[in-house]
Amino acid sequence: MRLLLAPHRREEVLGDMHEEFAWQVRQSGERRARRRYWLDVLGFMKPRFLKRRETEQLPNSTFQLPMIRNYITIAFRQLWKNQLFSALNITGLTVGLAVSTFIALYVWHEFHYDRFEPFAGRTYRVISFAKYAGQDVSFPNFHESFGVQVKKQLPDVAEVVRISDGFEAILQQKNGQAFKEEGIGFADGPTLTTFGYKTLYGDPATALTTPGRIVLTRQLAEKYFGNTNPVGQTIIYDKHYPLTVSAVLDDLPTNSVIRFKALVSLASMPSLGAFHQNIYKAAGFLSTYLVLRPDVRVQQVAKKLEKVNKGLNFMDASSKFELEALPTLHLDSRTVSKETRQSLYILLTISLVILALAVINYISLTTARATKRAREVGVRKAIGGQRSELIAQFFTESFLTTTMAFALSLLLLQLLFPWANNALDLDMDNRVLTQGPYWGLMLGLWLGCSLLAGGYPALLLSRFRPALVLKGATTWRQSGTGVRQIFTTVQFTASIGLLICSLVLYSQMRYLRTRNLGINREQIVALTIDSEMKPQFGGLRDAIRQWAGPENVAVSNTALFTNRVSTWFMQTEKTKKQVMLNALTVDKQFFALLGAKWAYKPVSWDNGAIGKELTIFNQTVMKEAGIAGNPLQQPAPFKGQQTDGVIADFHISGLQGPVSPVMFSVVSDTNRTILAQNAYLMVKLRPHTDVPQAMDQL
Repeated sequence: MRLLLAPHRREEVLGDMHEEFAWQVRQSGERRARRRYWLDVLGFMKPRFLKRRETEQLPNSTFQLPMIRNYITIAFRQLWKNQLFSALNITGLTVGLAVSTFIALYVWHEFHYDRFEPFAGRTYRVISFAKYAGQDVSFPNFHESFGVQVKKQLPDVAEVVRISDGFEAILQQKNGQAFKEEGIGFADGPTLTTFGYKTLYGDPATALTTPGRIVLTRQLAEKYFGNTNPVGQTIIYDKHYPLTVSAVLDDLPTNSVIRFKALVSLASMPSLGAFHQNIYKAAGFLSTYLVLRPDVRVQQVAKKLEKVNKGLNFMDASSKFELEALPTLHLDSRTVSKETRQSLYILLTISLVILALAVINYISLTTARATKRAREVGVRKAIGGQRSELIAQFFTESFLTTTMAFALSLLLLQLLFPWANNALDLDMDNRVLTQGPYWGLMLGLWLGCSLLAGGYPALLLSRFRPALVLKGATTWRQSGTGVRQIFTTVQFTASIGLLICSLVLYSQMRYLRTRNLGINREQIVALTIDSEMKPQFGGLRDAIRQWAGPENVAVSNTALFTNRVSTWFMQTEKTKKQVMLNALTVDKQFFALLGAKWAYKPVSWDNGAIGKELTIFNQTVMKEAGIAGNPLQQPAPFKGQQTDGVIADFHISGLQGPVSPVMFSVVSDTNRTILAQNAYLMVKLRPHTDVPQAMDQL
């Protein structure tokens, strides 16, 4: 047997031969081994064989393409030959890529809010803040006159855009069915062009400049007018006020803090009834955005806003102002919890951990199979295979595996994206999957995983020494064992950590679902009552009382656990402390319906209907006012208010903070007092009720 090897392989093979010679001495006897050894050496050293080997080498240009084809063929053969192993590897990488990509896509979506607007780099939202109750209280909404004066007095401001967060409103096509819609906002003329919304129909420059105009999103336009162009058509606002459709917008980006379903021109507001007139005249309801001129210092503009504030009747003269850049509003605004950004970093870390687990799993499985590939490596090296060629072979197999996993993860992500988005209540849509950053992320993950997953196995398997492998020595079998042990430890540690985090999160969510709020809101339905139902409200309420039972029906002026509860700023008489007070107007049955407990029940509460309006505070108000003992026998906590009773604390909003101070005004005539604006009729369904059937009956 003569070995035909390239010159640069002599020393390595000679060293391997010396080791093989020692093994042969032990196995076949010294004389036979010595003969085979010198025959191999003499054959290897003959110049004619070396010369023939050099002349047989092909140029690189004709050598690479067949070799690449050979790599791919062998890689497919290995995958097909080891189907279970291949399935485990591909499945692990597929799930890891799909899950980590989904999480990373959500994090990217959250970090890229409001970057699509043409003037995003120069657009700022105005926010005012003042000290109340010893803390800074922020106000992101302003009166209509504020934006007008800013435009007049500050030449540094190129444009002022005012837009409301949106109201509930009843919309109706002429002679069509009426629907109660949320997110019907108001905005002035420059809104559409400044924010760069894509317009399907109509002129964005003039769509909101005159009274009596409404701009619809695609969703509402198709709901009321089908697939036709609705510009010029009439839609009825709140049953009485016709508005002309002036434009239709394409679906709004989901990564924007400005959300609405339709926009009514701000100039229309005074003509839409008494409710909207009062808001327009005296309320702060508009988010005000300033587009600054280039090279203007933001801090100087914020100071100049204080001078604008001095001449307005609807602002606190002590307020300070801050300009918040539009792209920072989602995560870094004063009104946003600082924990939001931390949560995104945690999610990104989890995504990287899951991806690392998938890659480590691939590496561990591949190196664990090294014993089955070792003889292949030994034979290929013995007949002249170079280490670089072996590395290329193993990298080809890695790229092939990760490419298949990449394709399957794309398919899995596309199929499960709508379900996961709805199940987790995430604010994304399928358009995210068609954007350039998504494909850039997937391409980066594919290349990164291919290099990481194929690097270590390729280096490990390609360094096996042929003499040791072919003679069955045991030392090479330990190759990679230490690294695999480290990988296994890391895998178990990370997996156990993720399981613990999942259990902690589950227990927290379970705690939020099962914690005692101080009231029982199970089986309670809140029905919105329009103020125009005032003449029929008594009959409706009595009919529902007869259907559900008198003790199961109550009325309030607002729904609990929403951001619509009124907030008052009041100073306590005893401690002179400023308190942010939530105020609700309710009827007598409200407390019994919710199962609230009394700390101090009003006098004659159990003697039937009340004859006058009563003022009930919760226990937190008494603590803030410094009142101990029986509050019914002490001065009221606030000037001009009386204390008729004290109710035990219960949450009327989320559990993220403590119970807020609350004042309840209990009235006897709900038609007159509560129905001045919209009201909420609360109905408690009986246990074991068929809820869909009960809702149909209501």
